[in-house]
Amino acid sequence: MNHRSCREVNSNNGADIPADIHTVYSDAAYRLRFLKRYGEHKSIAHYLNYADGDIYVNTVESAWSLFKRGLIGVFHHVSAKYLQEYLDEFAFRWSHRHEKEALIDLVLARCAA
Repeated sequence: MNHRSCREVNSNNGADIPADIHTVYSDAAYRLRFLKRYGEHKSIAHYLNYADGDIYVNTVESAWSLFKRGLIGVFHHVSAKYLQEYLDEFAFRWSHRHEKEALIDLVLARCAA
């Protein structure tokens, strides 16, 4: 999985956004306005409402909430050097959040491989 920060995406003006992405959903942050150059960009202004038809960012906000709770409750401090590893772990947890019983089996199988 290729993770990039907003700063990395902005630094190259989104030039490496995959071609198979047709629509990008975001909040109405001013710094994300460049996304409309690469296809359809739908945004939601939270000061007005939280959803407008198919436009919402609740899923990504929930994922960030999981990450922030992990930082506060488990890790307490994250250095910039290892930030990507922490993000990868929480992306894995998020992707497998509906597989609670099978999660330990999946982790052990990957360790054995």
